[in-house]
Amino acid sequence: MNDPARESGHPAARPPATTPAAQPAAAVRDTRRSLFSRLARREPLAIDGLPASLAMLGAGQVHVVYAGASPARDALFWQTAAAALAHPATVLSTRDAASLAATLRDHGVDIDRPGSTHAWANVCSLRPLADRDGVQVLIEALSALADQCAAPESQFFIEGAEAFFNWQDAAALAGQGAQLASWCAQHRYGVLMVAAPPGVGDDREHPELAAFQARFAGAAQLLQVQGQYHWEVAFWRAGDAVHGSQTLPLRFAAADHRLTVSGGTFESEIGEAGLLAPDEGRVIVSRDAMLHERVLPPAWQIVDDNEAAVAAARTSVAATVILDFSANRELETLAEQVHTLRLQCGEALKIIVREDAVAMRYESLILNLGANRVIARQTPLAQVEAIVESLHGQVYSRPMPADYRAALAAVMHGEETGYVGAARFIELVRSAVERSRVIQLPSVLIRLALMPEVAHVDALTACHLRRAGDIVTASGDSLYVFFFACRLSDADAVCQRVFQRPLAELFQGEERYGDGRAITDTLDILAEEIETTPPPDYSGWLALNAAQPAAAIAVLPGGQAVPPAATPEVVPLAPGVPGVPGVPVVPGVVMPPESAEPAAAAPMNGSLLPALDTAARNDKAKPRAVPQRAPLPLKA
Repeated sequence: MNDPARESGHPAARPPATTPAAQPAAAVRDTRRSLFSRLARREPLAIDGLPASLAMLGAGQVHVVYAGASPARDALFWQTAAAALAHPATVLSTRDAASLAATLRDHGVDIDRPGSTHAWANVCSLRPLADRDGVQVLIEALSALADQCAAPESQFFIEGAEAFFNWQDAAALAGQGAQLASWCAQHRYGVLMVAAPPGVGDDREHPELAAFQARFAGAAQLLQVQGQYHWEVAFWRAGDAVHGSQTLPLRFAAADHRLTVSGGTFESEIGEAGLLAPDEGRVIVSRDAMLHERVLPPAWQIVDDNEAAVAAARTSVAATVILDFSANRELETLAEQVHTLRLQCGEALKIIVREDAVAMRYESLILNLGANRVIARQTPLAQVEAIVESLHGQVYSRPMPADYRAALAAVMHGEETGYVGAARFIELVRSAVERSRVIQLPSVLIRLALMPEVAHVDALTACHLRRAGDIVTASGDSLYVFFFACRLSDADAVCQRVFQRPLAELFQGEERYGDGRAITDTLDILAEEIETTPPPDYSGWLALNAAQPAAAIAVLPGGQAVPPAATPEVVPLAPGVPGVPGVPVVPGVVMPPESAEPAAAAPMNGSLLPALDTAARNDKAKPRAVPQRAPLPLKA
């Protein structure tokens, strides 16, 4: 049993200690036990900064740590075991011999090299037998090791201990725990078990564990809470004292990935604070997200596409994944990939989506499904690197929908675009606002009060809506424009693009609403108005006049109109225009609102038109249905 990673089968029976021939050997064993009892050194748990009272192991005692498979469990067990093998100790694992030796080698102990471990150290592979009680097999193996090669009163470290206990039967489980504790107390050997029982880490109570560990000297759980590992102590005996109900946050040392208690501060450099997981410095990048970059950081892992990035990050804990969003990439596929990564890998994973050539209209959707950041198109690579570094140490804390399809439905819009009748307008806007509540998708409703001399059709023909979900209607003395998936701060830039004439020529003021409740209240008022005085339906008139569009009128930043003859093909904007610096206005082309940098927080009336007097809404204005300039008679 003293050979490296020797497979143990059914251990040999212990020789009787009462025969006359055995008594001299027993006396020698007692002398040897007394000597080792004085000289034995027990390595504490490999968690730097852990109070000594919560880290010490004792002779004749059983300690159990509940932990599922994770980098933290591997670091705790194998670094503790590696340090213990420099002294009399025995390491048991359910892994096969080759995997066991390789794991120890990864933690600095090459058991194939002579002298790498203490002369009384043992490394063994142990598995339960199908037709035997698991704890009986475990105790027989411990007894055989104690008789043949383990130093008296030394420590046993057992990984994968869950395989030897009956977790489905609470009474049997309690009995098994008592048997192991009795054996340790009788023979003065210490046992540290790391086990992953069914349901470990969930939010349910597990009363069967209390009876199982009732005779143990300590019980703790290593679990991940909101992306960070914690050492949660149920109780831990230190001498005559018993400590309990303590929780300590843990991080990994940047140099050797050793577990350390996180203090939340550092003295000289940020690296002292540690990592959320050993892989936090890993960056997995979809090649499609970096097509226009000539040189990339050499440490980044470049994979073929988003699908390959998701596959590469499947087992990551705190790495960074950069996915691509472009014109030929489906939003639904990207949403599924982001949501799947977040659910599989947890809150410590960093998910970044980088826009390529097109702006993402539904940034809120991707952020609510698990992405940490959406990087705007044309962002320099140096800034992308800075964003990646800025996310280190952060965890994703947004609540997530259980099904990404429910969130995706919130951004699904109808086929209507442009003008719709007033009743249909109310129906569509109500539906869009209700769906958007799932992920709090922003939208904007604007009421534009017409100038006295401007008719509905004058303003409608000047309004060119191209984005699906953006609609407009006319009622009373106003136009109502709804911009779906648009922020309130972007409304000014959007209005300048969709109206082909200066707003000041068409409207005397505005009211804008970005809150769902305010939009709903405004729709209620509009519904009352159209019930009292139904407005005409301009669908037919606009369809007939669509084939004879008026010449587009360019609008300069100051709001001045440039006559068609003097309008160049592209009119560049002057630098420093709020919200749209250096973006040209191309006649006949409507840009999405996200193409402009977000402007400073605008007042509710915006910066283009004055706010309307809300008291004026009490006046029942008549529909302004007579056009000033119409090549054809008005048709409802």
